[in-house]
Amino acid sequence: MKMDTRKISFDILKRIEVEDAYVGDVLDSALRTMQFSDKRDRAFITRLVEGVTERKISLDFLIGKFSKKGKSKKQENKIDIQIILRMGIYQIRYMDSVPDNASVSEMVSLAKSLGYEGMAGYINGLLRNVARAKDEKKLDSFLVSRMDARYSTPQWLCDFLMKTYGKDVARTILEDQYAEHDTVVRVNTLKTSVQELKELFEKKGITVKVGVLTERCLRISGYDSIRRLPGYNDGLFTVQDETSTYTVEHIGIKPGDKVLDVCAAPGGKSLLAFELTSGTDKEGNPVFGTVCSRDISENKIEKIRENAERLGITSINLEISDATELDESIVSLPDEDKFDAVIADVPCSGLGIMGRKNDIKYHMTPEIMQELSEQGLVILRNASKYVKPQGRICFSTCTINPAENGDTVRRFLEEVNHSAVDSDKALPYSIIEERTFLQGIDGSDGFYYCILSRNI
Repeated sequence: MKMDTRKISFDILKRIEVEDAYVGDVLDSALRTMQFSDKRDRAFITRLVEGVTERKISLDFLIGKFSKKGKSKKQENKIDIQIILRMGIYQIRYMDSVPDNASVSEMVSLAKSLGYEGMAGYINGLLRNVARAKDEKKLDSFLVSRMDARYSTPQWLCDFLMKTYGKDVARTILEDQYAEHDTVVRVNTLKTSVQELKELFEKKGITVKVGVLTERCLRISGYDSIRRLPGYNDGLFTVQDETSTYTVEHIGIKPGDKVLDVCAAPGGKSLLAFELTSGTDKEGNPVFGTVCSRDISENKIEKIRENAERLGITSINLEISDATELDESIVSLPDEDKFDAVIADVPCSGLGIMGRKNDIKYHMTPEIMQELSEQGLVILRNASKYVKPQGRICFSTCTINPAENGDTVRRFLEEVNHSAVDSDKALPYSIIEERTFLQGIDGSDGFYYCILSRNI
């Protein structure tokens, strides 16, 4: 029996809308139930669901433009009709592989199958008008009239990016949401080499490019499912953006070091830290460090455990802990027994990964961003009390909001260093390295990290 891909897509989109859920969570769950279905059907569903979600503001803008007077009010309370129209317009405007007449007829049929026979004429007329406007090269002219409609991004966020980075950079960042992004995987060097994994992928017809920021990463495309890639079940790699890998490499972790990761799930930084703590001494003898990987819930810890076991790492210490709560058991330790490195990849607004999590922009507000900034400061304060003298703290986020990034670090430094500024004392904490990556400009996700040293 042929899969009804549009009905499945509709059901997923309806659930996302009603539950105010993230598209990744709902879509991943749905695709797992159809993992043995035709690859093309899964690809169509993924493209349609993700596309409708990321272009929702643009699609609703066009619905309003093409709704005849008196009709829009009739359908505004019917979220089902709204979703059907979004699906139809998205296929017409953004899916060239689907003929426009097929998009229209399929959406009309879907509406009828859901019991909306009375709306069939309205849907048919609106979608045909959209298709006609596209043929006449008029469709995009409607969208460029407003920045939020053009980039399908809330206006407040467009304004924020322009104020923070200027109009040209803001547009580059917003346009990058819709660029094709390779999947980045970090090679598990405990089990294989970069060259060996590259050759393994290429034998399966996967397009592979070496990372631009770090040699540990490969950029891949032209595959069906991560879980079906060769080497996945054997733990030869893990999905991890280059910025994240690059950051951990720059902390200065050495074989034998003791490392704490306070916001670790799903565990990528912790697992790379484990690799870096394993090595040999000057005489060539094996040296092993320790990594303590923490997060706030059993569910998050389970994700770390699953990834660690798949990569063949069984000696990492996993603990449930709230990073915003100071752990007095570590604070009370003698300095020499504290950690050589503390990683604090704190919860953030995620503005650097809008191209990968295409609905995060709908769940964010300026108020939430301010709350996250305050939370990041609390976590950084706590992390500073867990590191030994001459040790390092890595503070990082996957956002490009300065208030959550460099501003937070400087607020922390003002607090901890104020008593030494006007004296001959050494500053207790200082910045070793700091960098912000901007999507569309640096060839990566948007990301921020700052490596701090505890000096005394």
